[in-house]
Amino acid sequence: MNARLTPRQACYLRCADGLNASMIASMTCVPANSGERLIMTIGTTSGLQENGQGFIRGVFDVERLMAAAAAQPVQREALLALMDKVCSVAARDLEAAWVAWREGQLSESAARIHSLRGTIGTLGATVFSDTSRVLEAAVKDGRATQPQFDQARQQLLASVDAALAWLARQPRAQGAGHAGIALDSSALQEWKTLLAERNIDAVAQYQQMKPALAKLGQTRAAAIDVAMARLDFAAVLHVLGEQP
Repeated sequence: MNARLTPRQACYLRCADGLNASMIASMTCVPANSGERLIMTIGTTSGLQENGQGFIRGVFDVERLMAAAAAQPVQREALLALMDKVCSVAARDLEAAWVAWREGQLSESAARIHSLRGTIGTLGATVFSDTSRVLEAAVKDGRATQPQFDQARQQLLASVDAALAWLARQPRAQGAGHAGIALDSSALQEWKTLLAERNIDAVAQYQQMKPALAKLGQTRAAAIDVAMARLDFAAVLHVLGEQP
């Protein structure tokens, strides 16, 4: 096939090269007669979902998350942007946790793994969630091993790969899609309330407020962007000067 790959698909295929055969073989495929369509074929290198369905049992499942925004284009676009961010920082976050573990900074390593588990949870990555929970406990107790990190890395890549493939098939709005919200006291307070309540609507609100947040200064705006990519609403509130 000579079709030109999108940047996400190219990234996906590069990541997929890092998955070993045992990891690919362990992925659960759902038979077509079970009520779910078959969306991954064992033995293929790409695993691209021909029907665009967002489901791989235990690895990737955003159907429920996206269903809530199906009739709200702005929120849907915000969630897609969030998934872009999650995919872009996930591997780096796990690498930072590994480096901290290697350097004996066990508390730092465990904290990064804990945060990453919550972030990747938005992708429905229950397999990685279980593995990372065990890894976090092992790091805290000083019992972690390199094979445990290797297993977590493989499972993380599987979830990110699936998300990238799914994202590459999603229709996206051209341009900003909305005019944004001015950074006035009422809009900011509304957003803070959503953050404090850990309401997923805070993501859509952030996408609308993001241009105006530049007024807070480059450093604070960048910190908020990183925290939102990790769904760390408490960190966002801290940057905004609120006690979560």
